[in-house]
Amino acid sequence: MNLMVQLIEHLTNLICMIFLVRVLLQLARADFNNPISQFVHKFTFPVINPLRSIFPDFGKFNSASLLVAMMILAIKLFLISLILNANISANVMLIGTLIGLPSFAGLVMNIVTLLTVLFIGLMVTSFLAGGQYNPAMIFFHQVTRPLLSPLQKIIPPIGGSIDITPMIFLFALIYLQKILINLGMQLLQ
Repeated sequence: MNLMVQLIEHLTNLICMIFLVRVLLQLARADFNNPISQFVHKFTFPVINPLRSIFPDFGKFNSASLLVAMMILAIKLFLISLILNANISANVMLIGTLIGLPSFAGLVMNIVTLLTVLFIGLMVTSFLAGGQYNPAMIFFHQVTRPLLSPLQKIIPPIGGSIDITPMIFLFALIYLQKILINLGMQLLQ
């Protein structure tokens, strides 16, 4: 039983993060010709394209992708509750409320986790690429640039070339994730 729950949890979180990457790609106006951007677009296009007429973009913000990510998390919670034999037939309105709030919390946690992965990827590729063309490095740089640029204006590079702002942002994300987990644990008590 627990193996099936873990499989559903990991698979839905991965799919959710792909849709969240699409939101970030559009917000950052990242290069569409990058192979990683192409993968994200081709993976999400069949689901997002029909929804764009109903949920249009707000400027650079892709609302359809965010809605799909939220729906994926709600479906995940529903499937896990079915597997764990939760009493879901008692009150449908209560279930809607119980699934809505945790799926929003799950969305926030997935965003924090995704940003953590992006910043770790940025730091790793910047150390390994060493000035060579690397689509992953360009992807990480383009997606994280809107978040890092305000911090880079405040904190200049050390020694002229070592930028520590990704590490500062990463530490902040790790602490935010711990705060969210503690908050969630307190709400469950």
